[in-house]
Amino acid sequence: MSRRPLSAASERARPDDPTRRLFLGAAAATPLIPGAALAADPAAEACQAWLARNAEHERLAIQWSRLEARLHREHNWMKLTRAQRRRFPESRELDVLDDRIEVLSDENAALLKALPAIVAASPIGIGGKLTIAVLETKTDCEHVHRLIASLLRDYRALHGDG
Repeated sequence: MSRRPLSAASERARPDDPTRRLFLGAAAATPLIPGAALAADPAAEACQAWLARNAEHERLAIQWSRLEARLHREHNWMKLTRAQRRRFPESRELDVLDDRIEVLSDENAALLKALPAIVAASPIGIGGKLTIAVLETKTDCEHVHRLIASLLRDYRALHGDG
């Protein structure tokens, strides 16, 4: 997961791709499951944590991008020296956002490495792992991404989750 994704709407996005709502549906549905169900499936719990951090990461990256764009537009930000930039209160806000984005990215990268060893004990855990695989392959592995996205779509259709 990159620290600052380019934008929410990629020029590489295709209209026939499954929607982000489909992928993030597992994150939205998981909290509705009683705590015992999550505790019984460590993969579902781990995926819920990863997806929540990923959603926060994306929200903060958009906030960071909008703030930086405004600073470029209004103050020619890139031509300012570091000392000049530090005079703006927004400079501190960018730093705080960047620090939080980095923490979220590092935490999710560590969990992503550990996730293959966590056994899914329910359809929610399997769906969560597939959701993360789809999100992680979107920009780098187009063919693999489309395959995993189709698996997730088919799996959810079989289990009535989508």
